[in-house]
Amino acid sequence: MKKLNFILSLTCVALFFSSCKTLQIEKPKESYLPSNIAPAVSEIPLQVELDVKKLEASINKKMNGLIFEGSNLSDKDLSVKVWKAQPFTFTINNNVIEYRVPLKLWTRFAWKVEKFGYSVGDNYEANGSIALTYKTTISIDKNWKLIAKTTGSGYEWLETPKLSVVGVNVPVTPVASLALSQCDKLITAQIDKTLAETVDLKKYVNQAWNESQKPRQVSTENNVWLRITPKDVYVSPFTTTNNKLNLAVALYAQIESFMGSQPAANTAVALPAFKYVTRPAQQFNLNIGADVTFDKIAEIAKKQLQGKTFTQGNKAITITDLSLFGSEGKAVFIADVIGSLKGRIYFTGNMTYNAEKTAVEITEPEFEVKTSNALVKSAGWLLHGMILKQLTPYLTYSIKDNLDKMKLDVNQMLGNYTIMDGVSLQGKLNSVSVTSLSLVPGAVRVQANVKGNIGLKVQDLKL
Repeated sequence: MKKLNFILSLTCVALFFSSCKTLQIEKPKESYLPSNIAPAVSEIPLQVELDVKKLEASINKKMNGLIFEGSNLSDKDLSVKVWKAQPFTFTINNNVIEYRVPLKLWTRFAWKVEKFGYSVGDNYEANGSIALTYKTTISIDKNWKLIAKTTGSGYEWLETPKLSVVGVNVPVTPVASLALSQCDKLITAQIDKTLAETVDLKKYVNQAWNESQKPRQVSTENNVWLRITPKDVYVSPFTTTNNKLNLAVALYAQIESFMGSQPAANTAVALPAFKYVTRPAQQFNLNIGADVTFDKIAEIAKKQLQGKTFTQGNKAITITDLSLFGSEGKAVFIADVIGSLKGRIYFTGNMTYNAEKTAVEITEPEFEVKTSNALVKSAGWLLHGMILKQLTPYLTYSIKDNLDKMKLDVNQMLGNYTIMDGVSLQGKLNSVSVTSLSLVPGAVRVQANVKGNIGLKVQDLKL
């Protein structure tokens, strides 16, 4: 009897081990297809902002004291001196600057009058004060020179020159006006010259053009680099905001992002002649990538799958470990299992993006070829696919946090990213949309298109 029980026990153990197959399957070859982030074409605004009050102060500094002195004007015995009486004051509307120029006037002239058969005459001096008003229209020539054209728009006597000689009223005001007209051209020419010399637009545009071509690291965590290759430059009409004069320049450029080592700089391109457009710069557009590591995906999946049992009929397997890698453009999952089957199995699937879930998920799962061949011989029941269908929903990985972080990182960088002294990259991303996924060594690369309002801003022109 004891002998029979022993034989039965051995038989049960043998049956158990014969039903629990242990597999030894060769690992598929790990490989990756080239992954290139497509360049995007954008217009990057270069906002040149000129503080009119600073321009006003600069011109007041350069035009001070005695402005004009002349004698024998208009072939007459007429001399004049003109001083700045008070600071010039500016107002601006788009490309037109209006300003008031208070002046002190001294004039010396000869005057004769016939009265009662006698000729009365002498050289007389008179003083007065006047406020001239001017309008300057500004534009830019093809060499980036500021062109200013100033014209007089009227005057107002603040203190009218008067003189009475021996009961004779000498008409000083017309004489003073004649004297003043002689210096009017000088004043307008001086204003135009000062404006052209004060605002060196080409210097700032050229510096921004050259600096923008240098590769820049925009994320140290993900080691993301940006390379800008400008093609053209557009200029839009002057505008004013509060007391600021704005010149809208846009760099039309190809923008590329790279992950990993710093990309090589392209051969520098010289600043071309600008093209005039009557529209604002188009929305910024950039294709960028973010890597979600295989380890991170596996970590999230294992939290749900480790120790979980999947059944099919009277068969069952339990997941003890999970990892993944890439092979020929597909994700390969490595699952260590125990139960009706023991060992390591490999199954593949396409990594796809589910926009509704903002998640990466596996579609069209199937056992890898060598695993499939092994299962035909030892565990054909797995090939029906029911277990794969039960398992794959757990392999969905949300990338919402990754996209939000990508947007946050770039926006933080754009908050105050200095390109060069006085020129910064400023703006804000408005949208991030996933365009494709690819497998790279160690990670799933999420390629996204970002749009927003981004530009280079010259904070302060050195006047």
